[in-house]
This record gives sequence, structure tokens and C-alpha cells, in this order.
Amino acid sequence: MLFSGKQVICTNCGFFCWRIQHESGEGPSRFGEISSRYRQGFQAANPAYKDVDIDPDGEEYQIYCIRRQWFLAPHREDRPEYVDAEDIRKTRQCAYYIGYQPAFGPEEHKELKREAETNRNIRNATLLGALIGATAAIIVQLLYIIIAPLLK
Repeated sequence: MLFSGKQVICTNCGFFCWRIQHESGEGPSRFGEISSRYRQGFQAANPAYKDVDIDPDGEEYQIYCIRRQWFLAPHREDRPEYVDAEDIRKTRQCAYYIGYQPAFGPEEHKELKREAETNRNIRNATLLGALIGATAAIIVQLLYIIIAPLLK
């Protein structure tokens, strides 16, 4: 788990999601959006929420962090990434946090985060290029000021 970033609550994050898989454990799992209403109930420790829910089609819904910062399971000293519901409700530091936007699933939030990081990297590279160019121009001007009188 990375411990950098700002203080956040997981239920406000776009990566807080359902991990959906057939109860037999066979087949691939998929991820689904947790509604704003369910998030609020979970954060308020509403007894209506469940850690794991099974629907009539035999699919198991488990609360999950798509960035794999934690797995909802009984906390164990030997597995610090296992947390219980109380741990998720607490404020924590997370470098991967992205604010939840309704109607966006966890994969879409992952894409939004990727785009933001790409834009930040492009902006930083542009600023670095401008800084190097300005520094080179200043050095050339200083060299001209120093060398020009010597050539006369």
C-alpha cells in the first residue's frame, strides 16, 4: 500500500466498486459502480449494507478497491491489505484516489485518472522544455556579452 497522497475516505473514491464474480469462483470477475446511495449507507454503517451480496443469478458482489489498495476481508496482521468495513470508513492516505463521479464505473474512473496523469506529464515536460530553452538563451546572451568586447 502506498502511503503518499492526501487524506481521503474510500467511499468518496471512484475506485471503490463492486467486484462481481460467479459464486462458484469460476469465470472472470468484472467491476461495477457502487451507487451514491449505497456509498452513503456504507459510510454511515447502515445495517442495510452487506460486505458480500449474492444475487439470484448466483453472482457474488464484493466491495473492492480496483487499484488493489485493500481487500474487504477480516483484518489479518500478516496481510495488511485485508481490511474490514471499519477500516474503509476511516480517513486514509492514498496516492491513487480520484473523486467519485456518478454514472462512471471504476474502469472509466481509471481512464480519467490515466488521462489526468498524462496531461500532467505533458504539462511538466512542456514547462521543463521552456525552462531549458530560457536557460540556454540566457547563457548565450551572457557569453555574447563577455566575448563580444574581447573580439574588438
